[in-house]
Amino acid sequence: MTSVQDVVAVLEGAGFEPLSKPLTVAGTEFDFEAAARGTNTSHDLVLVATDQVPPVRLQRLVVGLARSLDLAASRRPLSLVLVGEIAAASRIELERYARVLPIASTAPDVAEIEEAVAVLLPLKLPRAVLVHGSDPVNEVMAALGPVKATSDHIALIRAAADGAEAVREALRRYANEGAGWTDETGNENE
Repeated sequence: MTSVQDVVAVLEGAGFEPLSKPLTVAGTEFDFEAAARGTNTSHDLVLVATDQVPPVRLQRLVVGLARSLDLAASRRPLSLVLVGEIAAASRIELERYARVLPIASTAPDVAEIEEAVAVLLPLKLPRAVLVHGSDPVNEVMAALGPVKATSDHIALIRAAADGAEAVREALRRYANEGAGWTDETGNENE
């Protein structure tokens, strides 16, 4: 498998769709070594080229493609994966039209390719670990310290599981009971 095929394989693994050669945009053909377009979350149009393509030809291809995409009113960002060495001046010129993702090695392994195209790949997040805690009431009581918990304290803490409004209601009832008010008496003063 060639380095271009390896790059395309990594992109395919990330959900990109390989495009047939030559790439045709707005009726014009562009002979890149490979191309792929993003699906799902990525909308990039990714071009793959090696240092075997003369820099002037590569620049003309990228500029022409960028102009054709503009004419076609495409909103796809253009990325160029470049396998092999490139002169700084050539890279600067290419970066005017596309995001350049260089791979210095002419025979990169999968890790090198993934590192170079990481901006195009979905993030790999660590698997979530489920932790079963203890009873929240016990945790809150432990945080409060050596306070003798009454049934009223526990009722307020349990109301928290139903949200802020449930806590307000439980606290209102607790305060009304302490003042000797009933709901009917309390509503008259509101």
